[in-house]
Amino acid sequence: MFCIVLIINIVTISCINNPESSKKSYQNENGTQASGKYHFLEDNGTKIYLPNGFERTSLSRYQRLLDSLYTTKEYKFETDRLNSLSKMDGSLYIFFNKIDQSTFTINTVPYIEFNKDSANQLLELIRSNNEKVAKNSDANFEKVTAKFGGKARQQLFKAIYKVSGKNLKNDIFNTTYIISANDKTVYTQLTSSSNTDFDPFIKKMKL
Repeated sequence: MFCIVLIINIVTISCINNPESSKKSYQNENGTQASGKYHFLEDNGTKIYLPNGFERTSLSRYQRLLDSLYTTKEYKFETDRLNSLSKMDGSLYIFFNKIDQSTFTINTVPYIEFNKDSANQLLELIRSNNEKVAKNSDANFEKVTAKFGGKARQQLFKAIYKVSGKNLKNDIFNTTYIISANDKTVYTQLTSSSNTDFDPFIKKMKL
């Protein structure tokens, strides 16, 4: 499973405009979960539930969008990440929210069963990878949370990192989930400008 870690925290170093807009996208004013809709993944039949505003896009279309939004360095950084994701076994799906410029990617990968020990190893590899990325940029990585939960034939790993740097207008939050259930595994990344609670949407995923 640890081939996944090679791209887990190569995150979007981008110009996400408004930190509050992500919160509004995922929560109503009274704090309840915002409405969303299901998206079907043809590769393995998984149904994912995302907040309204996220629309599926192709890799080529998303790369053209990046080219119009990012600096040359930011564009290369993100396209390298996407190319790594696209080379993973399985299929890559990209969803972009134009309102707050958040990105949600999901890879359907061959089924893997993992436990708390392997999740701890994964977290250590993420930390090591972050250090390598930080050496080649002005980005600073701060772990917000990391969790493992599950039982036989059903596991979930979650990690959130805050990315900051002098060249970033706002802090960026990268939320990673690896979920295995029903002989299927998916690997997701959410990049947004606020540390929003995305768990309610993940819980509605149908593997």
